[in-house]
Formats: sequence, C-alpha cells, structure tokens
Amino acid sequence: MSTVSPAYPNTDTTEQSRLDYLDEIMVDHNNFRDLHARFLDAHRAGDDRLMNSMAKTLVREVSIHAVGEELSVYKIMDHHGLHDSADHSRDKHQALHNAFNEVDTNTTDSLGRERFAAAVTNACNILFGHAEEEEKDFYPKLSSILDADQRSNLAVEFLKARDYSPSHPHPAAPNTGGITEQATALLVKPVDAITDMTRSFVELKHKHASPPVS
Repeated sequence: MSTVSPAYPNTDTTEQSRLDYLDEIMVDHNNFRDLHARFLDAHRAGDDRLMNSMAKTLVREVSIHAVGEELSVYKIMDHHGLHDSADHSRDKHQALHNAFNEVDTNTTDSLGRERFAAAVTNACNILFGHAEEEEKDFYPKLSSILDADQRSNLAVEFLKARDYSPSHPHPAAPNTGGITEQATALLVKPVDAITDMTRSFVELKHKHASPPVS
C-alpha cells in the first residue's frame, strides 16, 4: 500500500505542468459554496426532497475533500514548516466531521425542515470559516514555498487521494494523514458506497482536472 509522499517525484508531462493543487482545492471550495446556495434556495422554496439531495451531496463532497487534504496537502505542509497550520486544519476537520455527521445521519423527516436546515447551517459555518483561512493564509504561504512542479505534483497527489477517500464523515477515524488513515479510508469507502446507492445526489457545477496517467 503506497502512501502520499512529500518527496515530489520528478515528473515532466505537459498535462501535469498545467495542474496546481490550489486550483483543485478551489474546485471543491466553490462547489461547497454553490451547493450551500442551492440548499438555501430549496429551503426557501420548502422543497424537502431537494434540500435532502443538496445536503447529502454536500456531505459527500466535504468528506472526500477533507480526507483528501489530510492524506496529501497537510502532509506537505508538515514537511515545509507549516506544522501549526496543518494541525489547526486537522482540528477544524474534526469539527467538520462531527458537524456533518449530524447532517449525514438525518433528513428533513427525522429532524424537521427547520432543525435540519439549522444543522446544515452550523456545519457550513465551520466549513466556510476554515475554507477562508486556507484560501487567505495557509495555502498562500504553502504556494510561496513550492515551485511550479511541486504544486503540480501535489495537485496529482490530492486528486489521487480523493479517489480513495470516504464519502461520509467518520469522526472516530484518524486524521493525521499516515498509513493508518489511508488504511481506514480504504476499508470504509466500500461501505460508504453501499449507503450512497440509496441516496439522491445533485450535479456539481465545478469539475476537477484529470490527473495524467502514470
């Protein structure tokens, strides 16, 4: 089982040279904002079905993104002297896993429309506060340290990590980015996929780049 490495292998493909980890992070952040806006529209319209679909899509995307960051970007932050920022981000992710777990395990039927909307709002307040500090502070610092090839390689590692990240929050799972977290992710992802088969999701507005085939 391979782990995400901070060693940055020497890759020199035209496609990969166009990638930047921050662009891929922003795809997710922009999808979060779009999904939340659409959730609010559904709430105003009193559309419970669409509220649930939007919320479950948000849960899925946040869960994949969070573990993807933990298995790739935060490890690189540790490697380049940004350990405090990485640890702070892991703490924020724990709060996110807890908050989105309430959304994940409920619907408008179980909580009622207004309480469910409040649960989504609470989770999104944590989410967007953390996204803003990443965008304005942590990632500009990291990008100033990395060269273009390193940013490109990190984009590929992040996209690969997303592929085996769970689609549901698991608050009790490790989040330190090591082999234990990767193994846990690989174990729970198939279970999450079974649950996802029973759910309705919506289309995402923003799309990730395709990493080059190695």
